[in-house]
Amino acid sequence: MPEVFHLHGTRVVAGNNMPSPNLVVLPSKLPAHGRLGYARGAVASPVCVAVGLFAACLGVGYAGLLGAAVAVVLVLVLGANASRYRRVRDYLDNQAKLQVRARRNCQRLRQMRRTSPVRMRHYDELRSLVEEIERIDETEAERFELQDLLDHFVRLAVYHQRCIDALRLSGADGLPAATPAPELGRSSRRGDIIQRRLRHRDQCVRKMAQITDEIEGIDQLVRLVAQRTAAPSLDVDLDREIDRRLWELDEVDDALHQLSA
Repeated sequence: MPEVFHLHGTRVVAGNNMPSPNLVVLPSKLPAHGRLGYARGAVASPVCVAVGLFAACLGVGYAGLLGAAVAVVLVLVLGANASRYRRVRDYLDNQAKLQVRARRNCQRLRQMRRTSPVRMRHYDELRSLVEEIERIDETEAERFELQDLLDHFVRLAVYHQRCIDALRLSGADGLPAATPAPELGRSSRRGDIIQRRLRHRDQCVRKMAQITDEIEGIDQLVRLVAQRTAAPSLDVDLDREIDRRLWELDEVDDALHQLSA
Protein backbone atom coordinates (compact mmCIF):
# COMPACT_ATOMS: atom_id res chain seq x y z
CA MET A 1 0.00 0.00 0.00
CA PRO A 2 1.68 3.28 -1.04
CA GLU A 3 2.12 6.02 1.52
CA VAL A 4 -0.30 8.88 0.88
CA PHE A 5 0.04 12.37 2.28
CA HIS A 6 -1.14 15.86 1.42
CA LEU A 7 0.90 18.55 -0.32
CA HIS A 8 -0.71 22.00 -0.64
CA GLY A 9 -4.17 20.47 -0.51
CA THR A 10 -3.40 17.77 -3.14
CA ARG A 11 -3.25 14.08 -2.29
CA VAL A 12 0.22 12.76 -3.14
CA VAL A 13 1.70 9.27 -3.27
CA ALA A 14 5.46 8.84 -2.87
CA GLY A 15 7.58 6.43 -4.88
CA ASN A 16 7.20 4.89 -8.31
CA ASN A 17 4.01 2.94 -7.62
CA MET A 18 1.12 3.16 -10.05
CA PRO A 19 -1.04 6.13 -9.09
CA SER A 20 -4.67 5.73 -8.25
CA PRO A 21 -7.28 8.20 -9.50
CA ASN A 22 -6.90 11.74 -8.11
CA LEU A 23 -3.33 10.98 -6.99
CA VAL A 24 -0.11 12.66 -8.10
CA VAL A 25 3.18 10.75 -8.20
CA LEU A 26 5.88 12.55 -6.22
CA PRO A 27 9.51 11.81 -7.17
CA SER A 28 11.71 10.44 -4.43
CA LYS A 29 14.05 13.45 -4.57
CA LEU A 30 13.37 16.75 -6.26
CA PRO A 31 16.50 18.28 -7.84
CA ALA A 32 17.56 21.70 -6.65
CA HIS A 33 18.47 22.74 -10.24
CA GLY A 34 17.70 21.40 -13.67
CA ARG A 35 20.28 19.92 -15.99
CA LEU A 36 20.55 23.21 -17.84
CA GLY A 37 21.11 25.08 -14.59
CA TYR A 38 23.90 22.74 -13.52
CA ALA A 39 25.51 22.91 -16.97
CA ARG A 40 25.37 26.70 -16.95
CA GLY A 41 26.85 26.81 -13.47
CA ALA A 42 29.66 24.43 -14.41
CA VAL A 43 30.55 26.40 -17.55
CA ALA A 44 30.49 29.73 -15.69
CA SER A 45 32.50 28.44 -12.73
CA PRO A 46 35.94 30.00 -12.10
CA VAL A 47 37.65 26.65 -12.70
CA CYS A 48 36.09 26.21 -16.13
CA VAL A 49 36.80 29.84 -17.07
CA ALA A 50 40.45 29.52 -16.04
CA VAL A 51 40.87 26.25 -17.95
CA GLY A 52 39.14 27.80 -20.96
CA LEU A 53 41.53 30.77 -21.00
CA PHE A 54 44.51 28.45 -20.68
CA ALA A 55 43.22 26.27 -23.52
CA ALA A 56 42.59 29.37 -25.66
CA CYS A 57 46.19 30.49 -25.15
CA LEU A 58 47.45 27.06 -26.18
CA GLY A 59 45.13 27.04 -29.18
CA VAL A 60 46.36 30.43 -30.35
CA GLY A 61 49.95 29.23 -30.10
CA TYR A 62 49.31 26.07 -32.13
CA ALA A 63 46.60 27.00 -34.65
CA GLY A 64 45.78 30.68 -34.29
CA LEU A 65 42.27 31.97 -33.67
CA LEU A 66 40.65 28.83 -35.05
CA GLY A 67 42.61 26.69 -32.61
CA ALA A 68 41.64 28.98 -29.74
CA ALA A 69 37.95 28.75 -30.68
CA VAL A 70 38.09 24.96 -30.93
CA ALA A 71 39.89 24.71 -27.57
CA VAL A 72 37.34 26.94 -25.83
CA VAL A 73 34.41 24.99 -27.28
CA LEU A 74 36.01 21.73 -26.19
CA VAL A 75 36.47 23.03 -22.64
CA LEU A 76 32.85 24.22 -22.53
CA VAL A 77 31.61 20.82 -23.68
CA LEU A 78 33.73 19.05 -21.09
CA GLY A 79 32.49 21.42 -18.39
CA ALA A 80 28.86 20.83 -19.35
CA ASN A 81 29.37 17.06 -19.31
CA ALA A 82 31.10 17.25 -15.94
CA SER A 83 27.93 18.76 -14.46
CA ARG A 84 26.34 15.31 -14.55
CA TYR A 85 28.55 14.05 -11.72
CA ARG A 86 27.29 14.23 -8.16
CA ARG A 87 30.48 15.77 -6.77
CA VAL A 88 30.35 18.59 -9.31
CA ARG A 89 26.69 19.23 -8.55
CA ASP A 90 27.36 19.32 -4.83
CA TYR A 91 30.11 21.86 -5.45
CA LEU A 92 27.79 24.00 -7.59
CA ASP A 93 25.04 23.82 -4.97
CA ASN A 94 27.48 24.90 -2.28
CA GLN A 95 28.76 27.80 -4.39
CA ALA A 96 25.21 28.94 -5.15
CA LYS A 97 24.37 28.81 -1.45
CA LEU A 98 27.45 30.87 -0.60
CA GLN A 99 26.56 33.46 -3.23
CA VAL A 100 23.02 33.82 -1.88
CA ARG A 101 24.39 34.15 1.65
CA ALA A 102 26.90 36.80 0.54
CA ARG A 103 24.18 38.82 -1.21
CA ARG A 104 21.99 38.71 1.89
CA ASN A 105 24.90 39.83 4.04
CA CYS A 106 25.63 42.76 1.70
CA GLN A 107 22.00 43.84 1.86
CA ARG A 108 22.07 43.68 5.65
CA LEU A 109 25.28 45.70 5.81
CA ARG A 110 23.77 48.41 3.62
CA GLN A 111 20.86 48.67 6.02
CA MET A 112 23.05 48.51 9.12
CA ARG A 113 25.09 51.51 7.95
CA ARG A 114 22.17 53.66 9.03
CA THR A 115 22.53 52.45 12.61
CA SER A 116 25.19 53.07 15.25
CA PRO A 117 28.69 51.49 15.30
CA VAL A 118 27.73 49.59 18.45
CA ARG A 119 24.82 47.97 16.66
CA MET A 120 27.08 47.15 13.71
CA ARG A 121 29.48 45.29 16.01
CA HIS A 122 26.52 43.52 17.58
CA TYR A 123 25.38 42.33 14.15
CA ASP A 124 28.89 41.16 13.22
CA GLU A 125 29.07 39.13 16.41
CA LEU A 126 25.73 37.44 15.79
CA ARG A 127 26.61 36.78 12.15
CA SER A 128 29.85 35.10 13.23
CA LEU A 129 27.91 32.90 15.65
CA VAL A 130 25.42 31.93 12.94
CA GLU A 131 28.22 31.06 10.52
CA GLU A 132 29.86 28.92 13.20
CA ILE A 133 26.56 27.12 13.82
CA GLU A 134 26.15 26.49 10.08
CA ARG A 135 29.69 25.15 9.89
CA ILE A 136 29.11 22.69 12.73
CA ASP A 137 25.52 21.65 12.03
CA GLU A 138 23.79 23.17 9.02
CA THR A 139 20.60 21.25 9.75
CA GLU A 140 20.30 22.91 13.15
CA ALA A 141 20.77 26.34 11.57
CA GLU A 142 18.06 25.67 8.99
CA ARG A 143 15.71 24.31 11.64
CA PHE A 144 15.81 27.55 13.62
CA GLU A 145 15.98 29.73 10.45
CA LEU A 146 18.93 31.70 11.76
CA GLN A 147 19.48 33.62 8.52
CA ASP A 148 15.89 34.88 8.66
CA LEU A 149 16.47 35.72 12.31
CA LEU A 150 19.42 37.90 11.29
CA ASP A 151 17.18 39.68 8.79
CA HIS A 152 14.70 40.34 11.58
CA PHE A 153 17.52 41.64 13.78
CA VAL A 154 18.57 44.11 11.07
CA ARG A 155 15.01 45.38 10.63
CA LEU A 156 14.64 45.91 14.37
CA ALA A 157 17.99 47.70 14.54
CA VAL A 158 16.91 50.06 11.76
CA TYR A 159 13.57 50.73 13.49
CA HIS A 160 15.36 51.42 16.76
CA GLN A 161 17.68 53.91 15.07
CA ARG A 162 14.72 55.63 13.41
CA CYS A 163 13.10 56.09 16.81
CA ILE A 164 16.32 57.63 18.12
CA ASP A 165 16.52 59.95 15.12
CA ALA A 166 12.88 60.95 15.55
CA LEU A 167 13.46 61.89 19.18
CA ARG A 168 16.59 63.83 18.31
CA LEU A 169 15.04 65.73 15.40
CA SER A 170 11.92 66.61 17.36
CA GLY A 171 13.94 68.11 20.20
CA ALA A 172 12.31 65.80 22.71
CA ASP A 173 14.89 66.69 25.35
CA GLY A 174 13.56 70.23 25.43
CA LEU A 175 9.99 69.12 26.08
CA PRO A 176 8.62 69.18 29.62
CA ALA A 177 8.33 65.91 31.50
CA ALA A 178 4.56 66.37 31.91
CA THR A 179 1.81 68.36 30.27
CA PRO A 180 2.29 72.01 31.25
CA ALA A 181 -0.52 73.88 32.90
CA PRO A 182 -2.30 76.41 30.67
CA GLU A 183 -0.97 79.94 30.99
CA LEU A 184 -2.89 83.13 30.62
CA GLY A 185 -2.40 84.97 27.36
CA ARG A 186 -1.21 81.91 25.42
CA SER A 187 -3.06 80.15 22.64
CA SER A 188 -4.74 76.85 23.45
CA ARG A 189 -3.54 75.53 20.09
CA ARG A 190 0.07 75.79 21.21
CA GLY A 191 -0.71 73.76 24.33
CA ASP A 192 -2.49 71.15 22.22
CA ILE A 193 0.56 70.80 19.97
CA ILE A 194 2.82 70.38 22.99
CA GLN A 195 0.55 67.64 24.29
CA ARG A 196 0.71 65.88 20.94
CA ARG A 197 4.50 66.08 20.96
CA LEU A 198 4.60 64.67 24.46
CA ARG A 199 2.37 61.75 23.46
CA HIS A 200 4.53 61.07 20.42
CA ARG A 201 7.66 61.16 22.56
CA ASP A 202 6.19 58.69 25.03
CA GLN A 203 5.13 56.40 22.18
CA CYS A 204 8.65 56.46 20.74
CA VAL A 205 10.15 55.66 24.12
CA ARG A 206 7.80 52.71 24.63
CA LYS A 207 8.45 51.45 21.12
CA MET A 208 12.20 51.68 21.65
CA ALA A 209 11.88 49.64 24.84
CA GLN A 210 9.91 46.94 23.00
CA ILE A 211 12.41 46.84 20.13
CA THR A 212 15.34 46.65 22.55
CA ASP A 213 13.71 43.74 24.35
CA GLU A 214 13.15 41.94 21.02
CA ILE A 215 16.76 42.52 19.97
CA GLU A 216 18.05 41.13 23.26
CA GLY A 217 15.78 38.12 22.82
CA ILE A 218 17.29 37.43 19.39
CA ASP A 219 20.77 37.74 20.85
CA GLN A 220 20.04 35.24 23.61
CA LEU A 221 18.38 32.79 21.22
CA VAL A 222 21.34 32.78 18.81
CA ARG A 223 23.74 32.25 21.70
CA LEU A 224 21.61 29.39 23.03
CA VAL A 225 21.63 27.63 19.66
CA ALA A 226 25.39 28.19 19.44
CA GLN A 227 25.85 26.58 22.86
CA ARG A 228 23.68 23.60 21.92
CA THR A 229 25.50 23.12 18.63
CA ALA A 230 28.99 23.44 20.09
CA ALA A 231 28.30 20.89 22.81
CA PRO A 232 29.13 17.33 21.65
CA SER A 233 26.22 14.94 21.43
CA LEU A 234 27.39 11.59 22.78
CA ASP A 235 24.95 8.71 22.62
CA VAL A 236 27.49 6.26 24.03
CA ASP A 237 27.36 5.49 27.72
CA LEU A 238 30.89 6.34 28.81
CA ASP A 239 30.55 4.67 32.20
CA ARG A 240 29.45 1.46 30.55
CA GLU A 241 32.46 1.48 28.24
CA ILE A 242 34.83 1.87 31.20
CA ASP A 243 33.00 -0.77 33.25
CA ARG A 244 33.19 -3.24 30.38
CA ARG A 245 36.94 -2.87 30.12
CA LEU A 246 37.36 -3.18 33.88
CA TRP A 247 35.28 -6.35 33.78
CA GLU A 248 37.54 -7.73 31.06
CA LEU A 249 40.60 -6.93 33.18
CA ASP A 250 39.03 -8.76 36.12
CA GLU A 251 38.30 -11.77 33.92
CA VAL A 252 41.90 -11.85 32.69
CA ASP A 253 43.21 -11.60 36.26
CA ASP A 254 40.91 -14.41 37.40
CA ALA A 255 42.01 -16.61 34.51
CA LEU A 256 45.68 -16.01 35.26
CA HIS A 257 45.07 -16.72 38.94
CA GLN A 258 43.36 -20.04 38.12
CA LEU A 259 46.19 -21.05 35.80
CA SER A 260 48.82 -20.26 38.40
CA ALA A 261 46.95 -22.15 41.15
